[in-house]
Amino acid sequence: MVPPDDPEDRDPGLARERTRLAWARTAIAFAAVGAVILRRQPVAGLIVLAISPVVWALGHVGTPQAGSKPHARRLLLVTVIITVVAALAVVVALLGRSPASLRELLPRLG
Repeated sequence: MVPPDDPEDRDPGLARERTRLAWARTAIAFAAVGAVILRRQPVAGLIVLAISPVVWALGHVGTPQAGSKPHARRLLLVTVIITVVAALAVVVALLGRSPASLRELLPRLG
C-alpha cells in the first residue's frame, strides 16, 4: 500500500490542530491589542480584553470533534458571535476618541 502524497491525507487531525492554534493565536493578539488600548482608552481596552476569551472559545465551539459532522447550529452560532464581535469593534472604533491631527499624536508617542 502506497502512502498518500498530501500530509493532511496521512493525518487529517493536524488540520484541526492548526485551526485550533490559529484561534488561540488570534485570541492572544486580541488580548495584546486590548492591553495597548487600555493604556490610552480604558473602556475600549476593557472591551477588547473581554472579547479575547470569546475569540478563544469560538475556536473550540466551531471545531467539530474527530469523526463527527459539523452541525448547522454550531456554524450558525460561530457566525453570529463573529458578527457581534465585529459590530462591537466598529462601535469601539467609531466612538473612541481620536486626536484632531497627527501632530497632536506624535508628541504623545515620544
